[in-house]
Amino acid sequence: MTQLQIQTPLNTWQPASWEEFVKLADDPASAKLKCYYYSSHMRFEPMSTGADHSKDHALMMFALSFFVAHQGILATGHDGCSYRKPGFDEFQPDISYYIGEIANAIPWGTRVIDLEQYPLPNLVIEISDTSLADDLGAKRFQYEGLGIPEYWIVNVQAIKIMAFAIASDGSIRHIRESQVLPGLKLDILEEALQRSRQENQSATTTWLMEKFRV
Repeated sequence: MTQLQIQTPLNTWQPASWEEFVKLADDPASAKLKCYYYSSHMRFEPMSTGADHSKDHALMMFALSFFVAHQGILATGHDGCSYRKPGFDEFQPDISYYIGEIANAIPWGTRVIDLEQYPLPNLVIEISDTSLADDLGAKRFQYEGLGIPEYWIVNVQAIKIMAFAIASDGSIRHIRESQVLPGLKLDILEEALQRSRQENQSATTTWLMEKFRV
């Protein structure tokens, strides 16, 4: 058992100072953990190694990457990237995207993205297999409070996507078409996830490519 595991349990929010959190988050022992800090609480999660989670994760990354390339949308995706607002927040979503004029905002060589120096991503996505309650709860409030324009939760068990966007008046609303990736309908992504349960990934991605070309 590592020192990190002795000091704080996993998969639960624990009260902590920012200094306590950073000491643990930056410890080499936490290299294979997802680290979150929000509202003076810290949370550490093991990076998922489950096959279901990994397959949905891979399919979503492919779908979004192909869509933006086909539509000519400037975008850069990040896989498991760490974001830090010193003293206040840290989060590590499964997938995140910088889109449009900020597509190239993060230079090569950046390890943890400092949100005092760089902008927030336009889109964050959590692939929820065992963490659904938290992804719908504290993480959603954290992302909305930070002002991230769009947040998706891919429910692995239900094969559903729940998506939230910040409207122009500041309100939060459910969406079925992306606001940061115009023309991307979440129903198509859900259908791709459903098809992936019955066929190999190559067949599903071929179907997706045809749908996006229409």
